[in-house]
Amino acid sequence: MTIELNREAIAQVTALPAVTEAAEAGSALISLWPLTEAMQMDNDAKYAENLQVRVTRAFARVLTGEDVTVPDAEFVYEGADEIPGRPQNIVDTLLAANDAYDTMADYSESGDVQLIFDAAEALDVRWDTDVAAQVRETIAAVEAQIEDDAAQGRLSTSSEPADVATRFATALAVCDALLSVVTGDGEHDGDAAAQAVKVLPILLYVNELREQFLSFFESKGHLRLDSFPLVPKNDPSLLLINSGMAPMKKWFLAQEEPPRHRVTTCQKCIRTPDIERVGITARHGTFFEMLGNFSFQDYFKEEVIPWAWEFLTSDEWMAIPKDRLHISVYEEDDEAYDIWTKKVGIAPDHMVRLGKEDNFWEHGSGPCGPCSEIYFDRGPEYGCGKPTCGVGCDCDRYMEIWNLVFSQFDADGKGHYERLARPNIDTGMGLERLACVMQNVGNLFEVDTVQSVLHHVEHIANKTYGEDDKTDISIRVITDHIRSCTFMVSDGILPSNEGRGYVLRRLLRRAARHGRMLGITRPFLVELVETVIQSSESAYPELREHDAYIKKVIGTEEANFARTIDAGMNILNNMIDGLEKAHEHLLKGLDVFKLNDTFGFPLDLTKEIAAEQGLEIDENGFHAEMKKQKERARNAAAVENGDWEVLKEGDQNFVGYDYTEYECHILRYRKVTQKKNSFYELVLDNTPFYGEMGGQVGDKGVLVSEDETIQVIDTKRENNQSIHIVKELPKDVNADFMACVDIESREGSAANHTATHLLDYCLKQVLGDHVEQKGSYVDKDTLRFDFSHFQKVTDEELRKVEHMVNEMIRADYPLDEHRDTPIEEAKELGAIALFGEKYGDKVRVVRFGPSAEFCGGIHAKSTGKIGFFKIISESSVAAGIRRIEALTGKACEEAIYDLQDTIVALKGLFNNAKDLEGVIRKYIDEHDALKKDVEKFQAQAVERAKDKLVENAREINGVKVVTAVLPMEPAAAKDLVFKVREALPENMICVVGSVYNDKPMLSVMFSDDMVKDHGLNAGKMIREAAKLIQGGGGGQPHYAQAGGKNKDGLSAAVDKVVELAQL
Repeated sequence: MTIELNREAIAQVTALPAVTEAAEAGSALISLWPLTEAMQMDNDAKYAENLQVRVTRAFARVLTGEDVTVPDAEFVYEGADEIPGRPQNIVDTLLAANDAYDTMADYSESGDVQLIFDAAEALDVRWDTDVAAQVRETIAAVEAQIEDDAAQGRLSTSSEPADVATRFATALAVCDALLSVVTGDGEHDGDAAAQAVKVLPILLYVNELREQFLSFFESKGHLRLDSFPLVPKNDPSLLLINSGMAPMKKWFLAQEEPPRHRVTTCQKCIRTPDIERVGITARHGTFFEMLGNFSFQDYFKEEVIPWAWEFLTSDEWMAIPKDRLHISVYEEDDEAYDIWTKKVGIAPDHMVRLGKEDNFWEHGSGPCGPCSEIYFDRGPEYGCGKPTCGVGCDCDRYMEIWNLVFSQFDADGKGHYERLARPNIDTGMGLERLACVMQNVGNLFEVDTVQSVLHHVEHIANKTYGEDDKTDISIRVITDHIRSCTFMVSDGILPSNEGRGYVLRRLLRRAARHGRMLGITRPFLVELVETVIQSSESAYPELREHDAYIKKVIGTEEANFARTIDAGMNILNNMIDGLEKAHEHLLKGLDVFKLNDTFGFPLDLTKEIAAEQGLEIDENGFHAEMKKQKERARNAAAVENGDWEVLKEGDQNFVGYDYTEYECHILRYRKVTQKKNSFYELVLDNTPFYGEMGGQVGDKGVLVSEDETIQVIDTKRENNQSIHIVKELPKDVNADFMACVDIESREGSAANHTATHLLDYCLKQVLGDHVEQKGSYVDKDTLRFDFSHFQKVTDEELRKVEHMVNEMIRADYPLDEHRDTPIEEAKELGAIALFGEKYGDKVRVVRFGPSAEFCGGIHAKSTGKIGFFKIISESSVAAGIRRIEALTGKACEEAIYDLQDTIVALKGLFNNAKDLEGVIRKYIDEHDALKKDVEKFQAQAVERAKDKLVENAREINGVKVVTAVLPMEPAAAKDLVFKVREALPENMICVVGSVYNDKPMLSVMFSDDMVKDHGLNAGKMIREAAKLIQGGGGGQPHYAQAGGKNKDGLSAAVDKVVELAQL
């Protein structure tokens, strides 16, 4: 048998951009061997484990024809021989796949061909005698050619990238030769599944789709950028990044120079306007990835349209059948239509012109333009069956997969469009939609990376997706929301009651509630985080870097909500009881809103519980309250910006690192109105004023001209420049000014900011490297520092941190500043990057002794300028986030004086005792002894009162009725009614009114038989009686308490309880 490796194909594969890039990475990895560092060896082991899990899972999916999950494969890899709730045939197949994988692990060293047949046997793959013989002959033939290539120098074992690429391409050629043998060289026997089993192909994963798109546009001269964080940077108009172009506004608007005029990204995005629809259908999701290629005044339609077609249809890339694709263009865009039909060759019956609503992108004023959308025809089985069905139909047949936006106009927002001299390109293709096409699945929840999470939800809930519509909704909700939450927390977002933190909290709580609807009673979301990370960590390695942090935040929030649900249920039950008594059937909108706003109680859960009780809720009233809340929030934050008045063209030069005074001119200004207050924002050509950023407040100061002095009340940072805020506009805006920074405020802020650097460093030394800065605020008087840590910092640890910081202050380390440092060089200096921040190619590194950070702030000239450092509080601000507040310098001095004054005053209270601590301790001991005596006397008084009440109990229809009004502490009154219950365990009602510190208290106790046989409920009855003392309360059916304001109504309240018992 003669086998020839296709050397031409090997050369073509070697030259592919993706192979070249991978070979360079591989070469860098090879150079690390032999591994010696613990972290490298650990990463290598993790990679090997992850690879085996993925391969064996793929094998098992092919062999069983079932959806094998990542957790399935992990459990078996870790030694499980059965998985509760999962089919045993999946487990057995995974065990066989692992046996085969382990068998082949020795092949690279031994070269024993028999191992291949042993692995096939482990997988129960049956090759007939002829095929087995051909496999042996093929292996012998190709190995002989490889040896000859090595001898002739055509195949080198070096770690050079070119040689790595050649070896990879040769390996593919060998695989191709073997696949031809086991599949009969393409002659199929009609059983596609049997063919798949024979070759066990690796499925096309979402991660590979992402990589192919980015590699394609790299081959077209694009710079590949990592996904930006979900938190928008310097864009207050946006809560979360929701499109590929959103983080690039500054480049589209020419406010900043892009790193290159051709860029490609895969951007993680979150959209939540239709959150209520997520889960109800399989169309909607909150988290998605957006593939995009962008041109900033570079190429345009002539290039981007053919590129899009090439990527989707060429055999080298996606190879989507051309007849399955349809194109829409804006009805007036003849240019795009002609390129598609004449240059690309699209048939007119696959083209459609649509109006402005569908194919013209604009958002108010600014850059805008027509767009062209590419649709995939999924087939008539997805259609509505109407004769008019086509592109633009509301059914699922024609799925938009790519939108090409041609930003060629500048709109004034009033209907006038000016053509841009240098237009832009912005395209967006949903990765999950592309995956639906490439994996031939019905919706995003069936895409492999999403489905792995969905199957894990099934496993936890012990439910099967597809069997029940209501169950499917909950499974989809949890699957989508946990993906969003994992990425949000990874990017530094924490649950809160406002902004993006509220979005995170809402998603988490919605997912947790749907877990309860599936019957999951324990916290479970944290278990799903690992599956999300595994499915996406190759593209987003930060997920793995922050995995412990993500799990802690999500686990804590879920546990907190479990407690919130219980509290909300108690309140809701009280509301329902009130409606039943009043014979009403409508729960007020305000009450529903309070449940939602105070307890995080979702509207649909309240609605469901009310329906179970035969009640309705006032949804209109609820939405009205929600609208009022949103209007309050909107009005509080409403800012009206006037147009910039440009006096001079030019860019700003920041000189604040070197100067506190500098000559300047106003470049532009605008008027800003907020909450009916007006002020002005100025941009100067040269400024020493630092704009607020990174938690450090902006500078204050003055602008001085020959004729006037203007107070600068604040400085903020916007679009990489300092914006100076003034109450009044200078009379002569064209005058020459001297910009003068307030030195006292600047130096105080600089000292406190420098102290945060030292604090950050020392916290890492004392608590561990997991500590990351999560926020800070410093001005001349304040130092507040938030950091990640999962438990309270002990007093001993705080003292150690203080001691270390003060040692660094006394060392008087000078400011060692490195401006415009290449980021890789900065990392080599040991500089620490801020969590979740994106940095450019060059950064500013600030060092003080061993502390080194990326930082653009204002710092002290040396650590000695800080003076002294003292922590005054340590607290929790969110799940996994601690806060330290501290004082420095003069503020410390003042605090010491205040403390000394307090000690002097205390001594005065104790006759200037020399041993102040001993004297105070003596008083405390005496107080504790007296307290015990009082408690003893009180217990005796309660015992006597119990005896007297039992002795004087009335009997009504066989029921012992004990009532009294006594001067007594609430705790003693509670003790009294329990003692009465012990003395009279059957047929007993006890109602005690007590007065303490002029405040009335009502205590009600029933024996168990009065609750069980007579249907009495102390909690309900006491609420009615408490109205007579102008109060309220509640409790359990057998015991309840209520407090109030009107002690004169206490006797009547006691009698009211007896009356309600209806004896």
